Amino acid sequence: MGRKKNRYFEGFGLYIHFPFCVRKCAYCDFASYKFQKTYSKKYFSYLRKEVEIFVSKFPESSLKRVQTIYVGGGTPSLMDVEEFSAFLSFLKRYFDFSNLKEFTIEANPESIEKEKFEDFLMLSANRVSIGMQSFNDETLRILGRVHDSKTAVKKFELLRSIGFNNINIDLIFALPNESFEAQMNSLKKAISLNPEHISYYALMLERGTPLNKMKNRFTFPNEDTWLKEFSIGKRLLEDNGYIHYEISNYAKRTFECIHNISYWRSFPYLGFGISAGGFYNGIRYVNVRDFESYFRRLDKCELPFSTKKKLSVQELKSEFIFMGLRLLDGVYFSDYYHRFGSFLIEDFKEKIEKLSHLKLLKVEKDKIALSERGVRFANVVFREFI
Repeated sequence: MGRKKNRYFEGFGLYIHFPFCVRKCAYCDFASYKFQKTYSKKYFSYLRKEVEIFVSKFPESSLKRVQTIYVGGGTPSLMDVEEFSAFLSFLKRYFDFSNLKEFTIEANPESIEKEKFEDFLMLSANRVSIGMQSFNDETLRILGRVHDSKTAVKKFELLRSIGFNNINIDLIFALPNESFEAQMNSLKKAISLNPEHISYYALMLERGTPLNKMKNRFTFPNEDTWLKEFSIGKRLLEDNGYIHYEISNYAKRTFECIHNISYWRSFPYLGFGISAGGFYNGIRYVNVRDFESYFRRLDKCELPFSTKKKLSVQELKSEFIFMGLRLLDGVYFSDYYHRFGSFLIEDFKEKIEKLSHLKLLKVEKDKIALSERGVRFANVVFREFI
């Protein structure tokens, strides 16, 4: 798996949020708005302002070495290539891309176009994350997705023909009105396409979303079915050569997502755009979620933070553990000591003993990690460290 290479800091992560979609999905709680080309152009001009203001307020961030770029949304596959290319050129004035290893663009099947993604490849994008979510057309309709399953397969094959050899498929389980058999068929279809990475995660009914408001119209899996879909799905993925390296993520060997591992290892990263978050110099921040506030703050030469907090040493230690435990490789004692100059097993002795007694945590000679039971009940573990 090459896990050791991802345990050490080799460069910043850059996250860019593109908040536009064809339409908002019924389950989505992310900051996203209906795509308008003129508004997109204005947004990119304000992204430039945000970067300039950030670098002016944190001048030591300038010319930092960048290891990963992740363009999320929203639906970044709707971006105008010329606008995005100009923005990348602008970023290169402020950051060092010479060590760039992974450059991900999120995409939805309906907006994957041959010429556009050929251009993205020319711009050094080397990874695409496709929001397929399901291969059941009725489920896609309930979720409010624009595409159907045939389009999803066709666009995956198009990306392969263009030359992308690192593709992630997002797939949801615990879906409304969907049987266990239908869910497994969807997962088998994803596996049959042979992507390098599959994100397999449970549906979250977020407050305020249309699906949450309509939930009484649908039947949702009970806890036993949820666990069955997770457990059998995990086994199916592992039997087909996928390594379960993070609670919701599976990858072929060497294709783990470097950008997300940086999050979970508590390495610094910078986020730009509406609702983007970052972690820099011990400060964790999240930007505002609406255009009006975002534009107004930047026009005043202010950074558009909705929250900004300098974490205490104790908070940094706790984050390091509960974020690191998302990775099945666990948290190494040596990494903790290198970061904080103290011993993990002493700093959190009572919590570790409690979770070990409950068989949620494994204590090994050089690390702690979630047990098989702990993976299923990870939130119970994380609450101990928050």
